Amino acid sequence: MSFDAADPGTAAREWDADPRWQRLPRLRLDGIDHVIVFAAHPDDETLGAGGLLASARSAGIPVTFVVVTDGSGAGVVTPGETLAAVRTAEAEAAARDLGIDDVRFLGVTDGAIRENRDLVARATGGILSEFPRALVVAPWQGDGHRDHRVLGEITLEVCRREQRQLWAYPIWLWHWGNPEHANTPWSTMATLPLTGDHVAAKARALGEYRSQVHGSAPVLHERFLGHFQRPEEVFVVENEGRVAVG
Repeated sequence: MSFDAADPGTAAREWDADPRWQRLPRLRLDGIDHVIVFAAHPDDETLGAGGLLASARSAGIPVTFVVVTDGSGAGVVTPGETLAAVRTAEAEAAARDLGIDDVRFLGVTDGAIRENRDLVARATGGILSEFPRALVVAPWQGDGHRDHRVLGEITLEVCRREQRQLWAYPIWLWHWGNPEHANTPWSTMATLPLTGDHVAAKARALGEYRSQVHGSAPVLHERFLGHFQRPEEVFVVENEGRVAVG
């Protein structure tokens, strides 16, 4: 999948107008005692699952946040700063806004998850072994961005092998796809409803990523960000029989 993040992309209202949206199964956090969220880059976790993470923390569910790459591939910084250091600090601030204190950085170079697949797979398996009953949240392998795809493949492989719950979050699907696109996974999508407080916490956390949302040509432009302001989040859930669905 090839796309240009600078393009306007599909508007959120086009997705919202599709009647299938309202018929998606509803997810719940019942019975979940830990959440592990994997992000290919700092900000993926907030875009795709910030509301889920805020919901989990407000319910007293511990969260472990794993950032795989250093995020050095895109962003705006002031002279004298390094993008990797800035994005690490932004991720830590976003985690605080979401109530997360277990944050881990694997330090893979941005764009190089494929080249470090074995390392990332071992790290993923090791972290999952610490929390045998945790829900795993990770990028959707069909998202179209290479780092997202490879990390999605890794987490899906590990979760299938270990029979773990996996909720996969799309990010760039909303930009390059549309409701009628052949790769839109309607049959395996489900939504997690969010309260106003959780939507607000997600917005605060996303605002911490100044290197991505500020500047004359931000990496994440306003039209794109409209997809992540809904009162629900969408996940691709292949093993729905192992999760609470309403």
